[in-house]
Amino acid sequence: MADLAAVEDLEGAWRPLTDPERTKASYYLGAVSRSIRRRWKDVDLRLANGTLGVDDVKDVVIQLVLPKLDAPPVFNAKSWSQAAGPYNQQVTLQSGSKEVYAFEDWMVEVFEGSSTPGPVFHMPPSGRYEPVFIWPEGGC
Repeated sequence: MADLAAVEDLEGAWRPLTDPERTKASYYLGAVSRSIRRRWKDVDLRLANGTLGVDDVKDVVIQLVLPKLDAPPVFNAKSWSQAAGPYNQQVTLQSGSKEVYAFEDWMVEVFEGSSTPGPVFHMPPSGRYEPVFIWPEGGC
């Protein structure tokens, strides 16, 4: 199965990639595509019949791959700093999330529709009680 986005899409969103980056990007594009297909099994069918936008899916894939390409060399690092002076390095690791690809709310909304449920309201028919609320003074 083809990836849901191509390396050219990623380069268009970011910058031209070097050969090692292209290899890495190719892997991550495939990994993210497989992850999406595992979570939403009907994604290819919905893309084929037009109920899911191809460009919307590409946006999700690219936003999941970009942090992997520009990531620090330490797995699960939130920040990375390095100095050349007397050999200073600092790594801050992410806490809490162990997900390799964390889907944000807007990404889930692309595949599932609204990510927050809207209000649901049902009112039964009036039952002809309107005269009860007419006051003798003529107001409602």
